[in-house]
Amino acid sequence: MSNKFHQNALTEYSRSYARRVSADFYSAHNVINGKQILNLTPISQINLLVVSSLFDKWKADAEKFRSPYFDFSHPEVEEALRLFMNVVSQHIAVRREHLEPMLADAVKKTLVLIFDPRNYFDDLLRSQPDFRLTIDAARQLTRYTQINKFVPATLEQRMNGKDFVYVNQALMHLDEVLAQRGHELEKPEKYIAALSEKVPVDLATLIRSYDPDSPLLGQPSRSFFEAAEETHIPPSSSYEPVEKESVSPLPYNNGIPLGTSLFQPSYDSEPLLNGDNDLSFRPVEPSSPVMQPSPLSESGYPSDVPAIVKNESAEPTSVAEAFHRSPIESIAKSISLNQKFRFINQLFNGQTSAYEQAINELDKVGNYGQALDLISYRYASQFMWDMSSDEVGELVEILKRRFA
Repeated sequence: MSNKFHQNALTEYSRSYARRVSADFYSAHNVINGKQILNLTPISQINLLVVSSLFDKWKADAEKFRSPYFDFSHPEVEEALRLFMNVVSQHIAVRREHLEPMLADAVKKTLVLIFDPRNYFDDLLRSQPDFRLTIDAARQLTRYTQINKFVPATLEQRMNGKDFVYVNQALMHLDEVLAQRGHELEKPEKYIAALSEKVPVDLATLIRSYDPDSPLLGQPSRSFFEAAEETHIPPSSSYEPVEKESVSPLPYNNGIPLGTSLFQPSYDSEPLLNGDNDLSFRPVEPSSPVMQPSPLSESGYPSDVPAIVKNESAEPTSVAEAFHRSPIESIAKSISLNQKFRFINQLFNGQTSAYEQAINELDKVGNYGQALDLISYRYASQFMWDMSSDEVGELVEILKRRFA
């Protein structure tokens, strides 16, 4: 959550703007269709975020058709479902009581994107399922971002064709992009003027200590492993700017090419608007990325894990130490009750289900390197671990015994 705003004022302004726009539109209409949504406000970013919300709901509705009693993988069923959903998507009809909350949320997110872009993208990245940014999610983020579009486009480029990257890696890329290209972030003035045409924006009420002459970009935050082991960040010259694809000119509708389908996971040439009414989109087939362990260095450890997990202790000097370092077959069974409670409270914020899921996943990986990957690139960032804590050290020792 961004701390640049007075949250109550931000929420109230977003709702007021949504009420005003909705009242103006629905005074002459009962429902709104896709084409009208794309032109609902003068700020295309707001309109796109409403479309994004519809897309998420559309995907959820598509999943409701699936049943364990029928073969939905059969080609005829898949084709019939695809055609049905496409027909439905071409007849969007949203009533005011459903549109207004989506519009208020879109206004709120747009204001954060304008005044606090780092926090906006940080929140989006940290909310990714399984703490992974997939290539499909990166493409969708680029597709639905109009303001400061170079940020998600560069994040997508730096995935280098991988199916996914862990979120903390994406956060590192985010910091680098903003540090190197922060001067390219869009200024808020034109957007504030456009918003104020409907509902006046009082920046003094909305933003904490707002100074129009101060830069929007603060110091980028550091991920957990940067504090443990300084990570070399290549100079800006080593990164090439995102290349623009050479495409034939297309007519635009509120900033969106009419020849592009908003709701496609990849950039197709299907029409965005069909007939007089609406948008065209297809179901997104979720990909299930396979975990890719980091390459091992000569020492047998991933090259980019914190130094704390690389320091091997000396040989055990007592029978007790020898026992505690003997190989084990199960991580879960080797954790004492006292350790379990401490791990849950200190490492997983009191979430028993998160602890059990993590231990189960660690038990299933193939080697020590993969286990350290999970700790370094997922759990530690997700739960903000102190890598020098006793609990982390004990868990690492258990992993050593498990994969000895």
